[in-house]
Amino acid sequence: MKKIISILLVSAISLSIFTSCGEKSAFADVTTDVAEYTYSTEEKISPEEDTTEATLEEEEPETEEESGIYDNTAIVEAYKSGDTSALSQDDLLVYQAAVDAISVFYSDGMSDDEIILAAHDYITTNITYDSDELSLIGTAKAESSTPYGALIYGEAICMGYTTTFQLFMDMLGVESVIVTGSSAGEDHAWNMVCVDDKWYHVDCTWDDYVPDYEGRRPFHTYFMVTDGVMALEHVWDMGSTPTADSEDYVYYFTHDLYFDSKDDLRAALKSENSNGELRAEVAIPLDEDVLVPYFSSGAIYAYWRIDLDTYSVVIYYFEEQ
Repeated sequence: MKKIISILLVSAISLSIFTSCGEKSAFADVTTDVAEYTYSTEEKISPEEDTTEATLEEEEPETEEESGIYDNTAIVEAYKSGDTSALSQDDLLVYQAAVDAISVFYSDGMSDDEIILAAHDYITTNITYDSDELSLIGTAKAESSTPYGALIYGEAICMGYTTTFQLFMDMLGVESVIVTGSSAGEDHAWNMVCVDDKWYHVDCTWDDYVPDYEGRRPFHTYFMVTDGVMALEHVWDMGSTPTADSEDYVYYFTHDLYFDSKDDLRAALKSENSNGELRAEVAIPLDEDVLVPYFSSGAIYAYWRIDLDTYSVVIYYFEEQ
């Protein structure tokens, strides 16, 4: 499911079973195989309780084709070992594209939260939502649900964004899982990551709004957010995912972009505008009025406000100077 940008025009004045990261649990070794972290809600019958002549056979794990989720195991193992000889031709192409991408956004010594932000920003900057999915018929390219489409063709749908982010996390050793659910009544997928023993949601798809354009800065509305934020427009089985209730790594809080003072907000927006930026991304108290200040050198011609559970995100658009 793709969220399409909608902005408000204003008059121009000249984004549990788990307890903590790293703990061994039923989901501790989850990477990309959906069979590892989703399970049937049907009651299991023990052999002693079976009234049929044959006992129940052990259920086989879902294959990638059955689960619909890209299996990155071979690529991750090749990255860690340095041996690519076992990779298929397609996997080798994805491997090389992923290595090239990591060389751009990653450097030795980065912390987990820095890696997560860098990977998120790389994906939302360099990948475009598959326009075929948004057409009248609405049929995405087959590769768009995998890192192949995302990294080779630069196009993806939600599962392509999600499996590409998961691939980067697995290659760089950051604990992460894939979450499948829905939004607006359509199937959707995103990731959860663990930092400092706390879990957070990351939805790269919903932070890469349509329409896309060259040089656009990434959005962070659905980056490192809580269950409360996601549950506003996302539906998933919360019993099969870790609990995310911390705001410690919300982008706006960690980057000094949360303003409860109109004077501070005005100063920050003026600074962004003076630096030639065409957009500013901030957070304000949930019930605060949206400030639309006037600048002598330019004007805010539009803004987009997203009310979340405990704060609002506001994205301002400036006139070109």
